[in-house]
Amino acid sequence: MMWDVIVIGSGIGGLTAGALLARDGRRVLVCESHGFPGGAAHAFSRRGFCFDSGPSFYCGLSGSPSLNPLKQVLDLLGESLATIPYDPLGHYHFPEATLPIYSNLERYRQTIAQVSPQGAQELAAFHQKLLGLYGGLQGIPAIALSSDWRLLPKLLVNYGPALLKLLPYLGLVNGSAGRIMDGTVADPWVRRLIDLECFLLSGLKAHGTIAPEVAFMLGGTGQGGGGISPGGSGAIAQTLVRGLERWGGQLRTQAHVEEILVRDRRAVGVRLTSGEVLQSQIVISNASIWDTYGQLLPPDALPPAQREQALATPAIASFMHLHLGIRAEGLEGLTGHHVVVHHAIAISPNRAILA
Repeated sequence: MMWDVIVIGSGIGGLTAGALLARDGRRVLVCESHGFPGGAAHAFSRRGFCFDSGPSFYCGLSGSPSLNPLKQVLDLLGESLATIPYDPLGHYHFPEATLPIYSNLERYRQTIAQVSPQGAQELAAFHQKLLGLYGGLQGIPAIALSSDWRLLPKLLVNYGPALLKLLPYLGLVNGSAGRIMDGTVADPWVRRLIDLECFLLSGLKAHGTIAPEVAFMLGGTGQGGGGISPGGSGAIAQTLVRGLERWGGQLRTQAHVEEILVRDRRAVGVRLTSGEVLQSQIVISNASIWDTYGQLLPPDALPPAQREQALATPAIASFMHLHLGIRAEGLEGLTGHHVVVHHAIAISPNRAILA
């Protein structure tokens, strides 16, 4: 069988690409090496406990309309995901104080004012800049964005008023949250707090986190959008699989792709480790950039400079995840996230963090 598209990897990105292309009428196959979908965002069970592996905090997965790109994808696919809201979202435990993390930003800043009144005022200015950017971006759904030449005409025709609203914040769209922090926050403890929140969001501190990412997080939680699916990350992956299959796409697990087949510098299919060859007009790799350019693609499939540039991308040191199951009897009302910050390291229920 000739597939229109083969997607390598069933992470959130691979499932999203495959499901949307299937909705568009393409014959899509998603190949996954492991026995379950989700990639870094999956769930697993041990001794009666169900653990999330990967993300554990979500904004905007309930209600419509939503600015959460994943929620927009699920709406397009005709799928929905049950969520449980919670507030406060958890607590930050600093040496200076323990802070409840409220969805309401004013209430959150009031708790910060108990530690640093001046810092809380500066944080309000930081939030104001980002919420202004959020206000400009919310009129342009993420699902409408693309990287081709048709984007600008489409935005002008369909989202002209939103573009005008965004104009005062265009300088922030490609900038970092750290740049905004430098212009609004001097208090060293609040700067440390912002760095921590950016790290929890993106894996990088404020100067390495793009401003729109933080703006969407603030806007989503500020509207009470924080919540979690009862099935965790695994439920999100399974919902995307349902969307893929609803529109005729297929998922194959235990299907490890060994090589992307290339002819005249065009992908023509993949070869599995079993030796099976699957033909396709398009191949999308959701594998890492190092696996894709270093192992899956033949060395001569792309111009040498392009391959070398891709492989020169620095890798971020990996995290260690320690999963502990605790019986919940007597722990009713316990908030979901507790992030403990020491001088050089922070420990949360699902990650170790340099802070």
